[in-house]
Amino acid sequence: MIYRNHILRRWLWLTALLACGCGVPKPAADAPAPTPSKAAEPLRVAAASDLQAVLPELAKRFTAVTKAEVSLTFGASGQLAEQLKEGAPFDVFLAANQSFVKDLVDGGFVRPESVRPYAQGTLALAIHRDSVEAIRGLADLARPDVKRVALANPAFAPYGAAGKQALERSGMWPAVSSKIVLSETVRQALQYVQSGNAEAGLVGRSIVEVPEVVAIEVDPKLYDPIVQALGVVARSPRPEIAEAFVRFVLGDEGQALLLRSGFRKPAAVP
Repeated sequence: MIYRNHILRRWLWLTALLACGCGVPKPAADAPAPTPSKAAEPLRVAAASDLQAVLPELAKRFTAVTKAEVSLTFGASGQLAEQLKEGAPFDVFLAANQSFVKDLVDGGFVRPESVRPYAQGTLALAIHRDSVEAIRGLADLARPDVKRVALANPAFAPYGAAGKQALERSGMWPAVSSKIVLSETVRQALQYVQSGNAEAGLVGRSIVEVPEVVAIEVDPKLYDPIVQALGVVARSPRPEIAEAFVRFVLGDEGQALLLRSGFRKPAAVP
């Protein structure tokens, strides 16, 4: 009888507990939020340094339209391509030369159907304001009072390769090669000029509108066309968002921003 009374009392206690809801655990008010899904993570875009002035605005407008956040990483196209091969977690690659993207396609790192030219770059001679009277063109780089000429490393940076071509085809390379100060990126080459550490430099037209610098466009016949291409990374976990970003870059708004920033529109882009 004592045992049966004990069981009855326990059953009544559990029934009352469940009735008041105390038996159902509730999450604490300060419990951590659920781990965000892959779709909620920012789209990771690797981009050539010549896009550093325009791409943040383009990404901002893309986010306003799609609500998808974008994380930008800038660098020399060749170096970014190597990072992609080593497993860097990018979703989209915007190179300053289509050859880097094609090489990644051949290696299976970029989806071949996603590759498109998005702009054509133009080369400019950037001159520090204290040297504008002495430097009026490439020929003046041979002057003895011009000590340093900034150039992005041609092995990794398409604008560095184009700058070297322009000096070679204009016949100025023998007189200027000993003055060359190499940088990792075209943006860094511009910084050398802007700071006065180099009297002049060969850089992308799209980034040259900065204080302390005057720019002269280089004759496009002196270098191969700088056709810039993009592609979606093959292992991207968010291909739909990546492809939406590509469409935005190639669309009317994206192309208008690129044109205003000094790029040209390659014929292959509709």
